[in-house]
Amino acid sequence: MWAQVAPPLGAASSFAVLSATPDVTNTGPTVVTGDLGVYPAGSVIGFPPGTVTGTIYAADLTAQNAQAANLTAYGFLAAETCTTPFTGATDLAGMTLVPGVYCFDSSASNSGLLQLDAQGDPTAVWVFQTVSTLITATGSQVVVINGGPTQACNVFWQVGTSATLFSGSTFVGNILAHTSITLQTAASLFGRAWAYTGEVTLDSNTVGGCSPNGALGSITIVKNTVGGNDTFPFTAIGAGVPAGFSITTTGNPGSGSDSFTGLSAGTYTFQETPIPAGFNLTDLVCVDPTNDSTVTLATGTASVNLAAGETVTCTYTDNLLPPPVANAPTLSKWAMILLAALLAIVGFVVMRRPAR
Repeated sequence: MWAQVAPPLGAASSFAVLSATPDVTNTGPTVVTGDLGVYPAGSVIGFPPGTVTGTIYAADLTAQNAQAANLTAYGFLAAETCTTPFTGATDLAGMTLVPGVYCFDSSASNSGLLQLDAQGDPTAVWVFQTVSTLITATGSQVVVINGGPTQACNVFWQVGTSATLFSGSTFVGNILAHTSITLQTAASLFGRAWAYTGEVTLDSNTVGGCSPNGALGSITIVKNTVGGNDTFPFTAIGAGVPAGFSITTTGNPGSGSDSFTGLSAGTYTFQETPIPAGFNLTDLVCVDPTNDSTVTLATGTASVNLAAGETVTCTYTDNLLPPPVANAPTLSKWAMILLAALLAIVGFVVMRRPAR
């Protein structure tokens, strides 16, 4: 039995962003999937141009209850028994960590790639406890491997002071910071950003995907093959796509399908990448259930809108092999016998002719 347990989220579960004081501040086209709240302050700055798929709550009872639940979850995480201690400021870059409770007597950071290995367990949970700060470097990544993209929602970072995600970094998990949270330009967070006493600062970010208002949908790609077994990777491009999310379809002659989860509500582009040598993707058809429409493109790219909990089905034709050659005309059985007899007679006559 692992020691780590996901905390109760209660009234805060629908919030992707929670701030305290003085406000929530945003610059640029940030997309928040889930609710956004601030309490006890009542100021929300930068929406628009930022967008929120859920509801904005400012200095009201809903935001107050959410912050109370935030404090409860924070205390729950802080009280979990440490299974792996780190001493001093620790850079997690290059590590692969299995589910557990990781505690830092100082700060935690990531300057490169941190992998969280679910080991094939769909219920895997990670808890990180820091006494002081959590900082990620520019362009750094935290990814979940050997599990589903949705497992990023089972990663919890209990931060003793403040968290900062530097520009272009990609991060997974729920950040519960005692003070403040800052996401610099184009940083992506697949999870939640909850600050208890300070503010949340955003700048052209992608945040959310773990709340009920950003319920994880699923995508089914149905592949009709012309011949042979084949595997082709697809990428989904959109505001709610978690880091490293990909779709791979595997089919046998005829048809095949696989289901994949990990996308919140939003608009996505499905694109086959890379194109294998000799492969020509045609007639990619994606059904858009939100608008009850079908998008058909022959270029290998289609854009659809996915509402929470919906399934998008994309179908394409595999032209990896050339079309079969039409059967050539064949001779009947008796025609073959007559032809053989004729050839035998001609051969006999030739052999009997006197030499000159």
